[in-house]
Amino acid sequence: SGQGNSPGGYSSAGVTIGQVDAEVMTLIRRLAMLGNLATETQIAAAAGLDATGAPLPHNIIVANRDELRRTASGSLDHMVIDVVGSLFDQILSDPKVAPQMARHIARLQLPVLRAALGDATFFSSRRHPVRRLVNRIASLAVAFEDFSQGPGQHFLELVRHLVDDIVGGDFDQMLLYEQTLDKLEGSNEDQTVGIR
Repeated sequence: SGQGNSPGGYSSAGVTIGQVDAEVMTLIRRLAMLGNLATETQIAAAAGLDATGAPLPHNIIVANRDELRRTASGSLDHMVIDVVGSLFDQILSDPKVAPQMARHIARLQLPVLRAALGDATFFSSRRHPVRRLVNRIASLAVAFEDFSQGPGQHFLELVRHLVDDIVGGDFDQMLLYEQTLDKLEGSNEDQTVGIR
């Protein structure tokens, strides 16, 4: 694993998230690009709908499970694909996570899969930056009742920009997730008064 893990947390400036087979990475990047386009279409189509009328995003990992498993080299990779797919099934079907936010969380499926395939500590450490980021977005999102205005709309826009940076950036780098988590936490401190 390429993870720079220290007892107090993660120190990973410049650390690539472990090795993943080149064929699997090519597929993940291709699916991420296609998934991003599909999500943008969903967001545009749902722009005029309220939270109850907006369609839930689909699970890219589950939808492409067979192709992902074919390119993955071993049974451990197959298990990781299945577990991450199930994790996103739970998040995306959670009624507490508004559809507007679920669409942005769904865009993180393939970066999260890449992290889980390349880093053995993904499942064993609750302090893993990628896990913490997804959990934090979901937990902060439930504090808002309305994403069409005010603090909820601001938070939704922030998450959209942060997810854009990850999906469009070098999501092989652990530092990207740590910096994104820091931005999220910094914004949360600024918005605490607005959501309480």
